[in-house]
Amino acid sequence: MCALTLNLLGDLEVLHDDRPVALPPSRKTRALLAYLALHSRPLSRDHLCELLWELPDDPRGSLRWSLSKLRRLVDTPDRPRLVADRLSVSLALEDLDVDVLRLKHLVARGLPDADLDSLETTAARYRGPFLEGLELPNLHDFHSWCLAEREGAMRAQSQLLGSLVERLGEAPERALPHAQALVRLSPFDETARARLVRLLQALHRPREAEQQYQLGMRLLKEAGLPVTGALPAARRQPVTLPASLASPPPAGPADTLAGLDPDTRNLLQWASLLGRCPDASALARYSGLDSHRTGQALESAERLGLLTTSDQGLCFADDALVGRVYATISPARRQVMHRSIAHHLVASTIHDLDEAAELVHHAQRSGDSALAAEALVTAGRLCLRFFANDEALRLARRGLALAESLPGRHRTCLLLDLQAVLLGAAPPADWQAAAEELVSLAEEALEHGDLAHARLGYHLASHLRWAHGQWSHAREEALQSERMTRSADDPEQVIAMAEAARCLAMLERDLDQARTLLARAEQRADRHRLAHPAMSLARGLLAWHDARGKDAESAFQEARTLCKAGGDRLGEFQANESLMMMAMEAGQYPAACQRCRTLVDLGDRLRGGSEGPFAHAAKALCRLAEADEPHSLAAALPALRDADAKHRLAWVLNREALLHLARGRPAEASVAAEEALANARAIERDSERLLAHGVLARARHVLGDTAGAEPHVRMAETLASTPVARWARHQADALLAGLESPAPTPVEAGSRDLDSDERGST
Repeated sequence: MCALTLNLLGDLEVLHDDRPVALPPSRKTRALLAYLALHSRPLSRDHLCELLWELPDDPRGSLRWSLSKLRRLVDTPDRPRLVADRLSVSLALEDLDVDVLRLKHLVARGLPDADLDSLETTAARYRGPFLEGLELPNLHDFHSWCLAEREGAMRAQSQLLGSLVERLGEAPERALPHAQALVRLSPFDETARARLVRLLQALHRPREAEQQYQLGMRLLKEAGLPVTGALPAARRQPVTLPASLASPPPAGPADTLAGLDPDTRNLLQWASLLGRCPDASALARYSGLDSHRTGQALESAERLGLLTTSDQGLCFADDALVGRVYATISPARRQVMHRSIAHHLVASTIHDLDEAAELVHHAQRSGDSALAAEALVTAGRLCLRFFANDEALRLARRGLALAESLPGRHRTCLLLDLQAVLLGAAPPADWQAAAEELVSLAEEALEHGDLAHARLGYHLASHLRWAHGQWSHAREEALQSERMTRSADDPEQVIAMAEAARCLAMLERDLDQARTLLARAEQRADRHRLAHPAMSLARGLLAWHDARGKDAESAFQEARTLCKAGGDRLGEFQANESLMMMAMEAGQYPAACQRCRTLVDLGDRLRGGSEGPFAHAAKALCRLAEADEPHSLAAALPALRDADAKHRLAWVLNREALLHLARGRPAEASVAAEEALANARAIERDSERLLAHGVLARARHVLGDTAGAEPHVRMAETLASTPVARWARHQADALLAGLESPAPTPVEAGSRDLDSDERGST
């Protein structure tokens, strides 16, 4: 085995010295790695662009970005493997161990003549279909290539397993796992199932043999395939063990360690779980040996040539030895050892994706579904922190499948944790169904007495409904989240009250209640010295609503810092979004544009919701403000409309309308304000409705349509008497005052009294 291993059978996996490494978050980057690994010749850049980037703005730029990510993955200081020039790209395969290539080469050389150990080692590396979950069906050429490779790999694995079952015919216990794997791979192959039936009978397992016979016959019947007679014959003529095999088979090469002292053998077995070059401190921790005994055992292993000193520390003498040592551990003890490592990693603080991959590796081999699901939650959260959204999505889906099999409270809580990762990684296809499921899980958590997870479920449902304009339901679920934690511990109550206050402030509903909740949360937080970004966001939103600009900016800056430190990327985006909006309202266009650059960077790396489209629309709005260039905004708005984020769309359109109006384009201002009004009305956003009516009243008046202006004036006056944001009332007053005078500039309309010292509510 080589120092760098690439496994393409099953989920894509890259291992350095047998330790999995974190993969790039981009699915196309991973697909590029697999494609290069299976082509020994250089591939033109044009071909790769056409294969994986059909219609981007800059296909060659996308390719360069992906290649930069792959270099960090496959290159080492002494061995650059990715070879690229202006025209072509290739991957050096000389010292790269690729599972599917090893499988193909073994089959091509002839299975009957191959070494039996090599056959078994290669068969064991098959973890599932080629590039499972990475088909990219929207990219036709790559998808077709992937399906063809998948079919070829399945055929080769079937041939390999068939050869193993045949050659191990007189060792049924050793042949059985391969026969079972072959049947899983080819469930309609009557001959393969007949071999499995014979082996089960030979091992005196008649009940399992009969089950396999019945299952095979039923599958053939359902598929409409003819029965050749192999299965009935296997059932009638069981194979018996030869007398020479009545006693246990001789030990294999894994028995190499039998003569070692117990400490050395134990230490090496733990080392085999940790990879080619295990960390000595970790070995001492997991093995339970004190420093003196650990040192003696390591010295003994080094003296015998089992371990050698290298630049990476103490390593196994060769890769094959790692597998041989691992094979000496009984399956039951192996699970216990993996579980011990996973528990330690869960309890410690994981800082990077490599550690997360290691946690998942050990937890999944522990035989403990609950532990594996918890590990997937931990790893998924870390992936979100580093914008590895595709990886987080894959881990969350795998965790959901595991969690569903668990009983009671554990199942409910893990499902909610995994749903949180899932929503952070990608918007749901059916957001209404997702919100209903979250509420249902929250109710289950409440029945189990887990108030923290009940709060989480309602909070997620509330945020999901808010993002799609279902604001009445969002308000009710935010309040329910707070109500159910009133009997919880203070820290949990602080979070619930802060999140409810934040939600009410975002909705511009029940602002007095939002202020009360925030005050109570801050009082309890001071008592326990707690800080939570929801408090800062709620404080900022309420201050902004009251036109206390300096207080609002300070709160949003604090929220941005807390969210960034806590890995809450959506919260970080929302804090920066609010700061950008405040700068735009105040006419501070350079500052707003600087914030937009941050928003674009965050939005493009987030989960595919409305954040990215809004960031690009806001950036285009800055161009309109600074350079009076409207084309960029016209190009950016369709994506924001498709994202169905009416609150963000209404904000952008109203600011576009203000800019058009200030620059003597009342017709364009009317068009933008009409659409802003329709979106604001749909979500009952009174502050944006007031502003849209003010713009329309001013624009119609400038166009000489006095009769058309009057309904908007009346509606604006009505809305101004309701609890709208003070900044919106100031802007509307400026727009409606003295309609005979020229239109106010956006700065005059937007920043008047923005930093007023008034502290009262509207």
